[in-house]
Amino acid sequence: MENRSTTWLFANRYVLIATVALAFVLGVGIRFYDLTDLPLDFAPTRQLFSLLKARSMYYAMLPASASVPAWQHQMAALQATPVIEPPVIETITAWTYRVVGEYVWIARIYSSLFWVLAGIFLFLLAREMTSNEGGVIALLFYLFLPYGVIASRSFQPDPLMTALIVAALWALYRWHSSRGWKWAITAGLLMGAAIFVKNVAVFMLGPAAVVLVLQYGRENGWRKSLANRQTWAVALLAVLPVIAFTVYGVWSGFLTSQFAFRFFPELWSTGAFYLRWLGQVDGIVGLGACSIAVVGVFLGGRRNMAFLASLWLGYVLLGMTFSYHIITHDYYSLALIPVVALSLAPAAQALVKRAQELQLGSLPQAALLVLVLFAVALQLWNVRVTLDRDDWRPDAVFWKNLGDKLGHDPHNIVAGIAQDYGYRLEYWGWQNVESWYYSSDLELRALDNRVIDTNQRLQDRLVGRRFFVVTQSKIFTAQPDVKAYITKHYPVYARGKGYVIFDLTHPLIVTQP
Repeated sequence: MENRSTTWLFANRYVLIATVALAFVLGVGIRFYDLTDLPLDFAPTRQLFSLLKARSMYYAMLPASASVPAWQHQMAALQATPVIEPPVIETITAWTYRVVGEYVWIARIYSSLFWVLAGIFLFLLAREMTSNEGGVIALLFYLFLPYGVIASRSFQPDPLMTALIVAALWALYRWHSSRGWKWAITAGLLMGAAIFVKNVAVFMLGPAAVVLVLQYGRENGWRKSLANRQTWAVALLAVLPVIAFTVYGVWSGFLTSQFAFRFFPELWSTGAFYLRWLGQVDGIVGLGACSIAVVGVFLGGRRNMAFLASLWLGYVLLGMTFSYHIITHDYYSLALIPVVALSLAPAAQALVKRAQELQLGSLPQAALLVLVLFAVALQLWNVRVTLDRDDWRPDAVFWKNLGDKLGHDPHNIVAGIAQDYGYRLEYWGWQNVESWYYSSDLELRALDNRVIDTNQRLQDRLVGRRFFVVTQSKIFTAQPDVKAYITKHYPVYARGKGYVIFDLTHPLIVTQP
């Protein structure tokens, strides 16, 4: 256990308990603010992906006696999204639907609670590594970082994965300290759960586990370390669940397509890649906090320095492996938040230690407490303003009305260019949508050296379809060949504010020049 003697602000146990308790209450409260708004404020495509999966699972659970139209049963089954990772959060949400009904904000509650509860383990870990002050600063950063508040409410596996990573890191650290079977099994199970929920968790947990095992070997002998049954138990518990799922998924065929468009090492040689990655980091945690955190890595003593450095190494490996996603999908950096939070703890400890050496009185203590409280209040206000800025509820009415115009025949597939690859039209409009490529999709395929004959692919996509719907006019206009072909060959079926529907069943007679 590292030195925790540097206690200055929270020497009083009750002040510490009250501060931590208030942080958790506020952490839950800000995440439940504007709870019932639609999940379109953060990564809407990914959230709608999970919403469609959860609804499909829910409708499959409904008894035959349920008063639901037959076409909705059929459409929900057709809308089942592909399996990317084990649908853990979707399954929990679908089962909750059975009890309380289908509400889009149910998953927001689960994601928020998972994230906040993980703050307990982050606080315990940071406090054990440093001091009470280090634990509190790490916790406050983790709970009230504006990006983290918004992202931790989202319906996707990443908040749960990050929460399990934090819990697993705490268990790993405790296992290294005690070397007891209780902690070995706990660490293995939590690692296995995190990696099972989303396998990219291995990048954050693998290096940390390896570093702790190497430290044990250096302290107790390499042969003893490698022959230790606890080490092998932790490793097996960590990897067996995801290996079993992956083998089953590849054997069944539903995971084979998930390995495409993942690895682009050619980006490593471009300066734009690193600049965009740095921009993502700045937008998520801020370069100022990130810089202090990096300094904090070197302030925590040999054991903590190696442990924290392994977490940063894991994040770098994640970004280099998924080089395209790390610069285009900001939630791929979500696990960076607890890494920065933990790295800030040694910096806070160093500050407290210096204050003790200077024998500062109660006035500087009070000033620092007020400054911390002001920073938290400012972050809470920023999040509140962000959540109040947009009201997404009218969108549900728009997509429902558009879906009614298209009819609700499960056998009709709607082609088109709509928000979030048509997922909004699928969910609220109850349509089976086959989205046309966005410009970014064509760029991604070009990056992967896949040449697509867009004219032929478009014609193939339109065969047997009744409608081509456009609600993303900028994306439609950005592909002039596609727009020219559609407008030249098919009449407008309906037009309104925000949408155009082309009738594919009555093509225009085109006179050849």
